[in-house]
Amino acid sequence: MKLKHLFVFALIIILFGSCKQKSSEENTTETNTVTINPDNLIHNQKALKIADTIMYIANVKNADPEAYYMDDWLGGIKTQLLADKIFDAVYAKKLKAYNYITGEEMTIEDVKNLENEFNRKDIGQILFTEDWYFDEKELKMYKQVNSIMLAYFRYDEEGNLLGNKSGIRVYFNGTKPMRGAQDY
Repeated sequence: MKLKHLFVFALIIILFGSCKQKSSEENTTETNTVTINPDNLIHNQKALKIADTIMYIANVKNADPEAYYMDDWLGGIKTQLLADKIFDAVYAKKLKAYNYITGEEMTIEDVKNLENEFNRKDIGQILFTEDWYFDEKELKMYKQVNSIMLAYFRYDEEGNLLGNKSGIRVYFNGTKPMRGAQDY
């Protein structure tokens, strides 16, 4: 079990390390600033984009009862609420669902089949794709979530974690669907 957690943390480190980095000279240019939601910034302030399309996995469910500290780390998460809202939006055709592996758009029937196979209560990880911003004047960080993929934990008959299964991926803020996981 601990080996699986080490693998997940190693994967996160690899993802962070493989993100495209720009030189410090490029990061301070005016062309690299963007306007953030005005509710978050003082009028006419701008923020530097410091991470472009960064991807990382967040555990949203404690898969290891021996890792007691995870319960405290995850204490405020409302995964079921998020999943319900995402699936409701997909079924209402306000969001499109995509297959994480192939990158192809899923039909409502595909989503229903996935839900027949896996239970929302078993969503254990979320893969985030985000842009990160830094406001130099206010010394604040902002994130824009561009997509999420809900992943289900899979268990054996005794309740031991076997691994995860990718679920649906949805996109926000007018971002375009990315390649499927098979292309990475």
